Amino acid sequence: MKFAVVFTIVSLLVALIAAAPIPREEHHLEARASNKKYSGKGTWFLPASEGGSQGACGPSEGNSSPIVALNAPQYGSTSKKSKWCGKKIKIKGPHGTATATINDACPECKHGDLDMTPVIFKKVIGDMNIGVAKITWSLA
Repeated sequence: MKFAVVFTIVSLLVALIAAAPIPREEHHLEARASNKKYSGKGTWFLPASEGGSQGACGPSEGNSSPIVALNAPQYGSTSKKSKWCGKKIKIKGPHGTATATINDACPECKHGDLDMTPVIFKKVIGDMNIGVAKITWSLA
């Protein structure tokens, strides 16, 4: 009888230990930013004449490319390729929504801001003469 009680207790302890959750190192997971939303100002630029035909991320870019330049605080060091490079993002603004690829850095932009090519700016903000408007964005 004593053996059965000890065996049962040991079996329960082993089962509890084996079923215990394993802690994760969350800092390595950008959990797709948990669909984290960023907010800031949206502006527009012409890559071909304002910075050159190659963005900070490397790939060629043109004035009609569906790309954005990410603000410097989020981009990181502009002397190297950012972890954000090539990521697709969904941008919402007063005129609508668009999906774009991060291909460049915007040194003068603040956290949350995006500098967009005209094709993206028109979809999100509308009239190019507005020049700047509030936006939100997240990973697509």
